[in-house]
Amino acid sequence: MLVAKPWDFESADGRGRLRGQVSKIHDFRPEGGQELMLIISPAVLGGVELTTLRALGGHAAEENLIQRLERGRTTGVRLYGPGAELPLLVGSIRRLGCLT
Repeated sequence: MLVAKPWDFESADGRGRLRGQVSKIHDFRPEGGQELMLIISPAVLGGVELTTLRALGGHAAEENLIQRLERGRTTGVRLYGPGAELPLLVGSIRRLGCLT
């Protein structure tokens, strides 16, 4: 993931970068939208060390979030901590490895 906000975000993966793995997918049909549960390398956000985040699409698109990732496209996301109502991070996400 590339993190755009906050602009000074740093993790063990580098400045503005965060690596994670999809652990669960929620598909909110028929209303639309998807939510990804991510296991991430430990990162301190808001003074708390997190190892999981929720990712939601940043804007409406013809393809849903899952379809975009399956096709190797980069897509904007809002990243939330467990139980958080407001996003902790805003950035983009893309698939780096194979889906198995």
